Amino acid sequence: MRRTIRRLGTALALTVGLVGGAGGAAQAATVNPVTPQSLCGPGYTAVDQDPIRHAQTGARLGTVHLLYHPLVGYACTVTIKSAHVGTLTRTQVYVGGAVDDANKLYAAGPTRAYVRGGCTIWGGLMADPTGTIHYHDRANPAVGGIGTCF
Repeated sequence: MRRTIRRLGTALALTVGLVGGAGGAAQAATVNPVTPQSLCGPGYTAVDQDPIRHAQTGARLGTVHLLYHPLVGYACTVTIKSAHVGTLTRTQVYVGGAVDDANKLYAAGPTRAYVRGGCTIWGGLMADPTGTIHYHDRANPAVGGIGTCF
């Protein structure tokens, strides 16, 4: 009898451990492993950012980041997903004439443009799994994005 109870206890402990471990792995998969600096590279510093929110619910879907490298005069933009991470959804980022627009798991970009001594338009968008497109908060239909001067 004791042997049977011990075997059941061991089996139950293993089952709980496996289920608990799977739950932890599922949660870790929703955390975005990329950062704006990891995509743009060393020497780039944050200048601005703008959230992308779901048009109906207001939930944050991602953030468009603008970084600048003062030594080389280039701007770098990336759109980092905070929702639907690990799911292929349309994700876009642009700066100047450079655009990255495709189905992405974690982020769009980096895109780069020479901006020293001038101004540039930058921004991005995301689609949810249904294909509905959501724009960043300061999207300006007249110019296509946010204008920033360097």
